[in-house]
Amino acid sequence: MDSLFELWKEKVPNYADNFKPLFELVALKGSLGGNRVGLGKHFDTNYELYTYAFFLGINNNEFTPIQEKTKKVNFSHHIKYWGNKSSSARKDFSYIQKYMFAAVVAKTDIDFIKLEKEEISEEEIVKKLMYTFEAYTNGGLTLIQEEMNENPNRFLQSTAFLNMLIPAQNETE
Repeated sequence: MDSLFELWKEKVPNYADNFKPLFELVALKGSLGGNRVGLGKHFDTNYELYTYAFFLGINNNEFTPIQEKTKKVNFSHHIKYWGNKSSSARKDFSYIQKYMFAAVVAKTDIDFIKLEKEEISEEEIVKKLMYTFEAYTNGGLTLIQEEMNENPNRFLQSTAFLNMLIPAQNETE
């Protein structure tokens, strides 16, 4: 049996086509590392926004599957390359792949007994994992889009995306 992690990270996840403008607005298409200027860009790469949206979706329990009739797109970048060091100016954070995998496994209903008995294949499990991964990411992207629609100036703050992960403090504290 191949490692589920190895099979999963060979995949290229999708997102709903309606989020393309969001990716263009807040993420650079790729990162060469170093001194690129991305005015108004909060993420160096598209997969960084995707990763953030995934964890935002999980953090808010926002499981929103991409509708079947919705056009899906991706940025043709396998998970196994996410966070890999490509230059001396960029630090390696490929360990994020393991954190994403652990989170998606925890949130996916997997019958490991059936897998062990070979009543279900590794590919079927990976398909379920990708469904969960894309659904939480879609949920996170939806939350970002809703926030942008409500208050576009909020994202002019350098901590806007961090603030979305941190719950508002109780004003009586």
